[in-house]
Amino acid sequence: MRNRTKKSGIADVAKPDRPRNGKKRQTEARAPRTAKDLIAYDAMLPNGIAYLGGNRYSATMSLGDINYAIATQEQQMDIVNRWGRFLNSLSDGMSLEITVVTRTLDPAEVTRSITMHERGDGFDPLRVDFNRNVRELMSGGTTCSMTDKYLTFTLEDTDRQHACMLLNRATLAATSQLRSVNGCEARKLGRRERLRVLHSMLRRGTRFSFDDDAFDASRGMDTKDYITPHAIDVHDRRQLRLDAGDASVWHRTLWICDFPDYLSDQLLAGLTDIKADITVSVHLRPRNKAEGLKLVNTKIAEMEMQAADERAKNVKRHQPEDYLPHDLAESMDEAADLRDDLKHNGERLIDSIIVVDVSSPSQERLDQLVQDVVAVVDAQSCVAETMTYMQVDGLNAALPLGVNTLPMSRTLTTSGAAILIPFTTQELFQPGGVFHGVNARSGNAVVVDRTRNINGNGFNLGTSGSGKSQAAKNEILQTLLTRPQDDLIVIDPEREFAALCRALGGERLLIGEASGQHINAMDIAFEDDEEGDPIRSKCSGMLNMLDALIGGGSGMDTVTRALVDRCLMNLYQRLRDHRSDRMPTLLDLQQELAGMPEDAAKQAAQALEIYATGSLNAFSHPTNADVDNRFVVYDVMELGAELKTFGMMVVLDQIWNRVVCNRASGRRTWLWVDEFHMLFSNRFAAEYFLRMYKRARKWGLSITGITQNIEELLLNNDARLMLANSDFLLLMNQQPTDADTLCDLLNLSGEQREYFTGVEPGQGMVKSGGAYIPFNGRIPESSELYRLFTTKFGESNA
Repeated sequence: MRNRTKKSGIADVAKPDRPRNGKKRQTEARAPRTAKDLIAYDAMLPNGIAYLGGNRYSATMSLGDINYAIATQEQQMDIVNRWGRFLNSLSDGMSLEITVVTRTLDPAEVTRSITMHERGDGFDPLRVDFNRNVRELMSGGTTCSMTDKYLTFTLEDTDRQHACMLLNRATLAATSQLRSVNGCEARKLGRRERLRVLHSMLRRGTRFSFDDDAFDASRGMDTKDYITPHAIDVHDRRQLRLDAGDASVWHRTLWICDFPDYLSDQLLAGLTDIKADITVSVHLRPRNKAEGLKLVNTKIAEMEMQAADERAKNVKRHQPEDYLPHDLAESMDEAADLRDDLKHNGERLIDSIIVVDVSSPSQERLDQLVQDVVAVVDAQSCVAETMTYMQVDGLNAALPLGVNTLPMSRTLTTSGAAILIPFTTQELFQPGGVFHGVNARSGNAVVVDRTRNINGNGFNLGTSGSGKSQAAKNEILQTLLTRPQDDLIVIDPEREFAALCRALGGERLLIGEASGQHINAMDIAFEDDEEGDPIRSKCSGMLNMLDALIGGGSGMDTVTRALVDRCLMNLYQRLRDHRSDRMPTLLDLQQELAGMPEDAAKQAAQALEIYATGSLNAFSHPTNADVDNRFVVYDVMELGAELKTFGMMVVLDQIWNRVVCNRASGRRTWLWVDEFHMLFSNRFAAEYFLRMYKRARKWGLSITGITQNIEELLLNNDARLMLANSDFLLLMNQQPTDADTLCDLLNLSGEQREYFTGVEPGQGMVKSGGAYIPFNGRIPESSELYRLFTTKFGESNA
């Protein structure tokens, strides 16, 4: 989809500016003596605001990306309109620079950052195979790149304190306004962050050493010393050479000097798609409405005088008096429309210039990249020219400083400026996270660190054979081998994780009536519970479990609940008072109830007998399994129908005990629940799990639900809300009806839908926070990990 907007008389209303008495070209005011004199700011204040000289100040914000490229046309138009409203909100005297920095990354370096180091712990063969798969996936892509976006606000004020206040107010307002642009995140940069950005652009390949605590301007220190190249060669009128350390980088800056009648949203996207070190900066200076109207009215008056001359000539030529040359008539109509837009439609006139800085360590490569830039610009019916004799000014205009000393500009309307949208293909690379594959659009690595999200809960969704279980196992493998302080737990109803558990040295617990491994339903963790007394919390959970066990379809009546609660409180209080290591069991509870004088207590004891001493006493034994292993798989495949609900609740309760202990010791817990929809087949189990799910984030628990039964899952309102509010989703191949349901629930576009419908196993779309990234995470069938992960009949190692 391609959005376009008319430039509204851009070429006819305003001509390129000329230097104004030498004041705008400030770099000509004094001859530079050193390289740092060429970098156009005077001081970087501790609050991150730069003093540019001449009473001008600027503040920079980092700008998050959003899903513009694969959004629906309606969503794209909404994004453009909201972006235009943001531009319109700029106060008089405030300028804005939009900077898009594309940096190439060494594929070998990216691969090294993802691969695992061998540790001699017995798992190195798995690491070696994982690393081989990473290299294979990464080798299939093009040059790796990363795109960062910045907004820089600039104003002029004679009072430094007042300038800082206005800039801080502007960045705060922008943070709020930009959230309405599809959830775009923007954050003001501090001094060190801002200097780091400048360092990465000017001294590439050298170490950034600025230390805020050690810096002292009063002792003659200068922030430019930390970001300026050691030398800048300015002798070539068409380019610069920046020397830092042993490396030299050539820079050439161009500007886009001509636009078509209609602007496209693909101009900036096309430039950022070039896999090279390219910076695109758009400088915008809105005129106030009165000034804009005056300019348009002046132009209209000029054209009306020209029209009057043409009419007079027509009379002399014996031609129809009202006849006007086509270009003049069209320009008059456009100017009239523009005046109407300025008066009634909220449009403003915005002086603008787009500069493109291209850099490369090779002169020959630089020439080729400039040709690529010119070709992309030409494809959008625009014209790009090298800024001859203005390369220093061009470089400064490209940096996110808010400096524009160039003598040229073009005048756009708000809608014309808004179509120069900076949002492109979204990337997701969070160092220290889980490698899910490569971006299906860009070929860049997709690495997700779920601990950075507001909550770590999520879902793996896909049809049978789509690769959702493989993706979960891949995440488990990486988490266990790279996060030694974390514990991992799986609820496995289909015995699909047995081989992985064995390979990773985990503990597999067979849960069922005939199993010799037991977990005690009444185990309790006495670690501090900030939400209340752990005894009361455990008793509340036990009452819910017993509702499912002996309460029938509606749960225990109020009298029975009160009596059972009294017995539970007595048992746990005695346990805590006597500091005993022996946990009470259902047998103890049954005996406690039998000893009560009330008939309801004796009836409850009778109902509990079969689960305490009878044939269904699987959960009435002391725990004898290694539930403290770092990796525990609860195999519930053999859990019979009569104990299915209660057994699942006991497992969840046992997991929660682990979470409580881990939180007290600062350990994170990860839980994967296969066939997740089964938890919602019973009201009691669903309510118990929902309580755990809501508390997960605060307690350092990250839950992942795995299922193919999406329609069944969404029949439950609670499950539907969980899915809609999850910060992490893996959408693998879906049935068409399920894909439609997900698109409606998550407000996804038809183009996004294509990435998880009719795709190969291991391919799909990952959501993390507000980012949706199409990815390819296929594992070669020749890989040892494939044989470890696969669930295909005849291929599994279980």
